[in-house]
Amino acid sequence: MARVIVGTAGHIDHGKSALVRALTGTDPDRLPEEKRRGITLDLGYAFLDDVAAIIDVPGHERLIRNMVAGAATVDFALLVVAADDGVMPQTQEHIAILRLLAVRSGVIAITKTDLVEPDWLNLVEDQIRSAVHGTFLESAPIFRVDSLSGRGLPELRSWLIAALGALPSRTEKSVFRLPLDRVFVIKGRGSVVTGTILSGQVKRDNRLVILPGGFSVRVKRLETHGSEQEMLSAGQRAALNLIGDTDHLKRGATLTMPGTILQTSRLKVAVELISEVLPVKDRQRIRFLIGTDEAIGRLQILDRSGHLCFAQLSLESDVVAAWGDHFILRRYSPLETLGGGRVLEPDSPPLSARNKCDETVFARELDTDSLTGALLACLRRRGKYGMERTRLANQFALTEQELESLLQALPDGQVAATISEYLILSASISARKVELLQRLSHLHEAQPSAAGFSRSDLFRDNLALLPLPIQDFLLNALIADGILEQQGPLFRDVRRTVTLDAEERQRCDNVLRILKRHGFAPPSAVSIAEELNVSRSHVEKTLVLLDRLGRCRRLGTDLFFETAEFEKATSTVREALRRTSELTVADATRILFSSRKFVVPFLEYLDQVGITRRIGNVRVAAGTHDYPENNS
Repeated sequence: MARVIVGTAGHIDHGKSALVRALTGTDPDRLPEEKRRGITLDLGYAFLDDVAAIIDVPGHERLIRNMVAGAATVDFALLVVAADDGVMPQTQEHIAILRLLAVRSGVIAITKTDLVEPDWLNLVEDQIRSAVHGTFLESAPIFRVDSLSGRGLPELRSWLIAALGALPSRTEKSVFRLPLDRVFVIKGRGSVVTGTILSGQVKRDNRLVILPGGFSVRVKRLETHGSEQEMLSAGQRAALNLIGDTDHLKRGATLTMPGTILQTSRLKVAVELISEVLPVKDRQRIRFLIGTDEAIGRLQILDRSGHLCFAQLSLESDVVAAWGDHFILRRYSPLETLGGGRVLEPDSPPLSARNKCDETVFARELDTDSLTGALLACLRRRGKYGMERTRLANQFALTEQELESLLQALPDGQVAATISEYLILSASISARKVELLQRLSHLHEAQPSAAGFSRSDLFRDNLALLPLPIQDFLLNALIADGILEQQGPLFRDVRRTVTLDAEERQRCDNVLRILKRHGFAPPSAVSIAEELNVSRSHVEKTLVLLDRLGRCRRLGTDLFFETAEFEKATSTVREALRRTSELTVADATRILFSSRKFVVPFLEYLDQVGITRRIGNVRVAAGTHDYPENNS
């Protein structure tokens, strides 16, 4: 089946449709108005055997939008120039558009050759060579043909079949993308759409989404070249019979798999401006043509050098785009092609005076033919605080498998770690560790007596941009490195010592005196606060500080024992077990002069640290394996 798309190009009334009809036997002009007026108004389609599909585009200057909708998906250009007219304005404009859309190969046909003398044909051919100089058509062969008499058609047809058959196929592995160029209803079948598959594959019964919008549809039937298929692939003309939210189907929409590509109204782009047109102004209103879609917006220039510029587009409606997609820019009014280029970043952040310089540098980094290079630039800039894998894949229209292969192939020293659903480069991890430790150092300097700092204290400002899984990863890594220490919800740098001023020392002494007076039944923070006539929060901070200094011991979240009393209680339990070999909670309560509120968590702590072991309702020394035989 045909896997190459040929697009015609040329001025109105230069015989494009007649040539397609003569080459294929199919009339691409399907509309009654086209047949009545004898001119092409919309896209027409025909097949050259099983080698290629041909998209016939209108040549009128007012129909450039339709021309771009057809040219946006072609692999090969068939430039048509009428012998009696020669190169005309739309000839030039179509050549520029094809070049800006990155069409790389083509052929030139001089039509209506029976109307002129041979010498005139030589002049026309020289004119064409001058017009295509410096473009992808510079070395293209020129065929002299006449669609009515058939002169030169067999030679052109044979050359096309050989040349098109040798062109490489598009990739089938990428995300499925189908920009729609026709939408209609067939009685008894329902909604049908047609277009050229840009990438990937589609199968019968696949569930797809319509973008922009995200509306769901299912593929009921697939056809190409009038033949029903189970699967169609990149490079093929496709007709899909759909069911679902079909009211939202229209030319310009894109069919794709759910969650695989972005819809956006703000894009960073690289633009090549056509030298013949008037200069483009900053924030000028433009028409943005991408795929088969058109949107109105404004062009905000980041940097300009001659005919090349980097810019940000702000559109009035969403479009579907990924890195590397080609587009055409036209003046809003009067209609005129300004230039074209490539999408560098779909869904860019808003520009401001503060970030304009950085965004310009980033645009230059993304302006590369290397997918790996662009991916790395995106991870360095947008992913320095972590980036969702799915979002990165969507920006580049990559499948998960393609993304993983690219990540595995990153150069040494540029390894990307996967933390939960996020990606972050190893260099970014190191930088965030330094940033986190600097933040902690500032906190220690500002609060030298603090026992530690909470997560919310640490992850502020830029560090707050880190997703929670990456925050956890950094904290755990620094703890494993022996740099960070965690006590409850607080973190501190182990290389820092706690320094108390006179007021803090006095507050610590007051709290310790109360704890010691109550022995192994310490009062709550509320009771201590009432006795000292200070706030509860002051007491709680002091208790945490005393724990950090080793002057009291903490059990759970709110039990604090003076350290000497805690160690005395531990020794008392050890001695009791040496005497009696087993101990109940009631026994421990009695010998510690306390209550179950304090004794139960204390005994559970002794179980955890291996001093005691619970067997049923009693505790035994941790080395004891069972009850004594006389108790069995």
